[in-house]
Parts: sequence; structure tokens; C-alpha cells
Amino acid sequence: MALTTTLPGQGFEELEPAAAITLAEVALSRSGASGPNAICVAKHVVEAELAGHPSHGLRLIPQYCDRAGADGNKLDVEPTTVEVTGALSVVDAHGGLGYPALELAVDLAAGSARTAGVGGCAVIRCGHAGRAGAWAERAAEQGAASIVLLGGAEPPFVMAAGPGSVAGLHTNPIAMGVPGDGSPLILDMASSLVAEGKVAIAASRRTPLPEGAIITSTGQLTTEPADYYDGGALLPFAGHKGFGLAAMVEAFAVSLTGAGAHGLRPREGALVLCVRADAFRPAGEVAAEIEELRARLHASGREREVLAPGEPEERARAVSTIVVETEILASLRQLAGTSA
Repeated sequence: MALTTTLPGQGFEELEPAAAITLAEVALSRSGASGPNAICVAKHVVEAELAGHPSHGLRLIPQYCDRAGADGNKLDVEPTTVEVTGALSVVDAHGGLGYPALELAVDLAAGSARTAGVGGCAVIRCGHAGRAGAWAERAAEQGAASIVLLGGAEPPFVMAAGPGSVAGLHTNPIAMGVPGDGSPLILDMASSLVAEGKVAIAASRRTPLPEGAIITSTGQLTTEPADYYDGGALLPFAGHKGFGLAAMVEAFAVSLTGAGAHGLRPREGALVLCVRADAFRPAGEVAAEIEELRARLHASGREREVLAPGEPEERARAVSTIVVETEILASLRQLAGTSA
């Protein structure tokens, strides 16, 4: 069976997930990534593609390879647990990408939740960690409800408070998950109206952005993705509410955890909080009530379908292949040293 199928005239190719993982893994390895890091990152970016979020998918691999060795993008360092105090722990990512560190942090926090009812893990010196929802999903698989906060205090910043201001925060995403009877409820959101990755995709596909998503370098509203890369900035969702949430996520994920301590680079971190699903009542009762909530949300749709948090990703995974821009695929193949 062919690994890819070209979609004529559209600038995209269809790629099998296993082939995509191998391609990303080899590209990362050839750029200096350790074996465990390469497979960890490769699996997560392909999972993001399958979940319907190409903004956090294969397009990131060339960027990681290009920036190899920079603070927050060290491909050859692996995270370590540097402190454990009761149900709390600290993971040091040592300036590496955040994927391996978040895997470790979620497992530590969920493990503490299994024994103590609750668990928390701080991550310091942590680079980009991909799709935030993946970490809430990982906690749910271990029987834990979770809140995952990812924040940064390292300039350059990308999000402004509104028109007429300059960027002063990162998008600082938050993910939350609660196990259900079937799939968990998973909320995954940036504090900006659109994530930077979605701006990149809009730019490459020459499509406009929603009104109120970005501003120009002079602080004016625009829908042209190129304006963001010409000194513009992202805007928060819901105005001051999204901006306030982004500030608080930084406070928790960076200031509270110690990721912003003097001398640490990058000044980026995470906070993972887990609660055992049966900490307050039998897990079966929790799951049953989650399904009642899911059913109520579905029933609330009249002229439109209403989905529960996490269901768009679940539906996207029903497709067994991913569609990748030919330009991105060509870059990956070059990095991996292969032409097919």
C-alpha cells in the first residue's frame, strides 16, 4: 500500500498515521533529538492531526528542527523529577520541548491522585508542549479529572489586550478533563480568539481570519494573517475576560510554579492538577451524571447541532488518514533525508 496519496491540484497529500510518525521521528532524530524525545513528539503531533488540529500537527516539526538547541527547544535533553513533597512534585524540562515533560507531569499528578485523592505537578524550563487537550485526555485515561495550565513569561509576547495596545502576554492555554461513561469531557482552549498556529494555516492557505482575531502593528483590527507576522498581535477571546484568564494562567503556571525564577530559561512552565474521579463520590455516579450533562447539551440544539467538549476531536479521529500540505510534507521529507 502506498504511504501517501496526492490530492490533485489542491496542494495537499493524504498520509497514513504510521508513516507520518516515522517521518516526523526521523526528521527530529536527524536534528539531534534523543530517541525517546523523537518518538514522543512525533506521536503527539500526529495525534493532533488526527484530532482535527493541524495547527498543532506536523507543521511544527520543521520549526522544532530549525530551532534545535535553543532554550525551550533542546531536543536532546529529557525531563527529570527534581522534587516530591507528598502529593506535589516538580519536573524540570531542562529547556527541552514540553511534550516529554508533560507526559511525566500528568503521570505523576494522576499517580498522586490515585493514592491521595489529589495530585499536583509543576513543570519548569518547559518549551512548547503541543495540544493542551492531549494532557487532560492522558489524565482522564488514568481515572483523574484534571486542570492543565500552560504559560510563558518569555518575550516576545504575542497577545495584546485589544486594539490600540501592544502584545504583553502569550496565549497561555488551559485544558480541563472529566472522565465519563464513554469518552471524557475535554475542554482545550487558548486565551486568544484563535491560536497562532491557526493564523499560520490561514496565511499558508490565503484565507482571512475572523473579525477581532488580530491587530496590525499599529493596533488596528485586521483579518489579514500576514499583518500578524508584520508586527501585529493576537487578540483575546471575549475581550478583557480572555486577557484576564491569560494573565492568571501565567500567574499559576509560571509565577506559582517557579518557572519564572531568576536565571531559568525559558521562563515557561505548566501546572497539572488532578483529582481522582471517585474522590468525592463513587466514580460510577460521576460518570452517569457526566452522561446526563452530555445528553442535555445534545438536546439543546434546535437549528444547529450542539456537541459536548471533546466531541469534535472524537469525531475527527474517525478518519484513518491525515491530510498534509504538500509544502510541509516536502520539508519533512528533506529533513528526514527521504524523497517518498
